[in-house]
Amino acid sequence: MLQTLDKLSLSVAYITSVVARLMLASVAVVLFIQVVLRFGFNFSLPWPEEASRFLMVWVVMLGGSLLVRDEQLVCVDFFDKFWPRRWLGYRNALFRLLLAILLTVLLIKGIDSAIFGMRRTSAALNLSWFWIYLSVPVGAALMLFHMVILAIRDLVKGPEAEQEASLLRAEL
Repeated sequence: MLQTLDKLSLSVAYITSVVARLMLASVAVVLFIQVVLRFGFNFSLPWPEEASRFLMVWVVMLGGSLLVRDEQLVCVDFFDKFWPRRWLGYRNALFRLLLAILLTVLLIKGIDSAIFGMRRTSAALNLSWFWIYLSVPVGAALMLFHMVILAIRDLVKGPEAEQEASLLRAEL
């Protein structure tokens, strides 16, 4: 079961990475065109700054889920040497489950905000704020998905799984 979850997590992370990269490339292209138009032709479009801002929010939320999956978020591991090796996996699983609760709250509140945003549109793009606010629950759901898989891995395999994952990341 854990292998299936890992494969699913890898597939979701790949799709997320492709989408985030495309969005980030779009930001670069749109802003480049805006700069060329503004300084080269003394003309500017009204929507590129707004579009790039909204796309960057999506990129950050999608990128956050990739950081969760690869365990690249900030952590304090100074005291790890004082914990018995066997307990580290259980401690990490507990921390992951607590973060999962926090992400669940973020997911629920993000859905509420997205629904609230349906009634408003952005100024330049005339785009419903629903699509902009939707980045929060989508990012939280992806982070939650990866966090739960990591917690299951810690519970099933223990701290050795974290060492294996660290070695794999170091090789990449």
